[in-house]
Amino acid sequence: MNTQKDLVSLVKAFQDVANRHAVERVMAMFADDAEFEMVGLFTLVGKQQIRAIFEYDAGVNTELQFINCTSEGNTVTCQLVECNDRLEATGISKLHHTSCVLTFKDRLIKKFTATLPAESTQTIGEMWQAFLPWIAKNYPADYSRMFTPEGRFIYNRENGERVVPLLKEWRASQGK
Repeated sequence: MNTQKDLVSLVKAFQDVANRHAVERVMAMFADDAEFEMVGLFTLVGKQQIRAIFEYDAGVNTELQFINCTSEGNTVTCQLVECNDRLEATGISKLHHTSCVLTFKDRLIKKFTATLPAESTQTIGEMWQAFLPWIAKNYPADYSRMFTPEGRFIYNRENGERVVPLLKEWRASQGK
């Protein structure tokens, strides 16, 4: 049985390896059949799908901060503050997730669930809707590498690294 302090320490260790973009060490903290959910946006199942998010986070230089963590049973509930170069390029300095719940089994993350306020989700959605036609028109080769035919972003390190300068150029073209 894990104690409350042990689980919160695991979350802090997760924060540390995630912020160092040590993807192999991050993945070692997840169960093979783990779930990663951004509520209302997407759910990933299994290490291969989850790896793509942390590769992307390395590409956009994401920094996570888990704050106000409490533990009960096998679950740690925190608030999550996220910043990265992509957010900065869109004019958002930090995203404050209203909650982040990490459920553990055998000291591995079994489920990671983060929730953004509705207004943040809406703002980001509107930004992507404006950005998609611009990149499709001005950088069709990048668009076809970075987005599915349905317009969903493909998360990987290369796309994370490429999207930041494109977002900066797009914002400049919008006079922002």
